[in-house]
Amino acid sequence: MDIISIIAGLLKDTESLIEFEEQLKLLMQKAFTQWVGEIFETLDKTIKQKKLEEGWEYCRSDNRSIQFLFGTVTFKRSLMHDKRGNSHYPLDEWLGLVPHQRYSPLVELKVAELASENTYREVANILKEWTAVSLSHTTVGNMVKHVGKTQAEADKVLVEELEIAASLPEGTKVDYLFSEADGVFVRGLKKKQSMEVHHAILYEGWETNGKRVSLRQPTVIMTTEAIRHFGMKSKPQLPTPTPSKKRMSLQTVMEVRDTQLNGFKQLSHSRNFRCSTSWIPTTLHKPS
Repeated sequence: MDIISIIAGLLKDTESLIEFEEQLKLLMQKAFTQWVGEIFETLDKTIKQKKLEEGWEYCRSDNRSIQFLFGTVTFKRSLMHDKRGNSHYPLDEWLGLVPHQRYSPLVELKVAELASENTYREVANILKEWTAVSLSHTTVGNMVKHVGKTQAEADKVLVEELEIAASLPEGTKVDYLFSEADGVFVRGLKKKQSMEVHHAILYEGWETNGKRVSLRQPTVIMTTEAIRHFGMKSKPQLPTPTPSKKRMSLQTVMEVRDTQLNGFKQLSHSRNFRCSTSWIPTTLHKPS
């Protein structure tokens, strides 16, 4: 039976549109997880054949499950030995999955984003209500720490690459560059387990479509590092002498959140923002 016939039968068997939509959501989640699992296994066979041609040795197939926003995908993938005898799961490496990883990168990212605005329990409840993800508030906390650590490591590598580069990359010319930042203090269950999640966003402006507002070229920074390190990350790094026609003098809200600054004005937030306070500079500096 094809998917259209199944949906038509579901509509016929349910008593209300609410019940139909709930059942359709479950059907979609089940179908998507099954299809993605089959695709992963097909891809695994292709990669395995290529590795065999390169002289690798096949050992066995092991199960693995990854929680995506649309459901848990379970699939088999090949354990292989390379020419030196080292063990590999080629499919995991191709997908970018590390050992013991249970959640997709997008799930981890959304958890971290929600945790910057909600308590861990609220994050768990939101995900359970709107997605197929079910996790405890403790898992949310561990995931936030993991995402922060991963971001810090990626930033460190980027800085090291820039330091050894012969020249800095050419920057994009923009008319304006905006910066906003804030922080959320998270209390732990035990003493000295509290931490602060710092987050900032850089963007070139915004576009409106009716009442909807969307940012242009947003870049989000989120970390649990000390504020002195966060301030350096969230300040725009301008690789060229004159990257913009009108460059705004930017400071991080995290560094000045308790001080009224001259030349700054408070912005009213659209529904894109939920921070309590946002400041942008009103003074423009012409490039030399």
